[in-house]
Amino acid sequence: MDLPADRARIVLAVETVGATAGEASTANAEAMQRVLASVRGPAGPGARIETSGYSLAPRYRQGLQRDEAPQIVGYRASNQLEVVLDEVDRMSGVLDAALEAGANRVAGLSFFASDTDAARLEALRQATDRARTEAEAVAGALGMILLSPETVQVSSTRPVFQPEMRAMAMQAADTPVEPGTQTVQANVTITWRLGPGARR
Repeated sequence: MDLPADRARIVLAVETVGATAGEASTANAEAMQRVLASVRGPAGPGARIETSGYSLAPRYRQGLQRDEAPQIVGYRASNQLEVVLDEVDRMSGVLDAALEAGANRVAGLSFFASDTDAARLEALRQATDRARTEAEAVAGALGMILLSPETVQVSSTRPVFQPEMRAMAMQAADTPVEPGTQTVQANVTITWRLGPGARR
């Protein structure tokens, strides 16, 4: 079953470099503060905004001689920010604001439906009906009828729809993003007891 996506998740990153660890981290903190300030408005009051990762690592340059050890030439700081939106049409505004404020990497983008329980149950009902119909067809071909089920195995999936972005340019126009739908699937495997069918 297909459900319209009504929630969105964006993971933005700010990466900075500096001659020292302090320079890289300070530049990163300043840039991330600008990004945070820029996305709060477009994200809306129902959004969840939180840091999802941070790293600070040296940058190396390989020596010219084969036996020369790599040398540290600077540091790279990376800070990731996760934004979960309760209105998918706010996605473009958040992306554009973040990129303009200094975010230089989009580390993740996904859409999902907030409530899949009803769709999951309906998918299970449909899968069960189909399993019975197919089992009855097989039993009828054998001249038998279905009695009671002996075993039932159920599985279902709730995949997150991940769209392709048609553009990611830092420009005045909105970044076009299509949320699409989320598919909820269910599989039901039933083992039936068979009995003799009516005589012809």
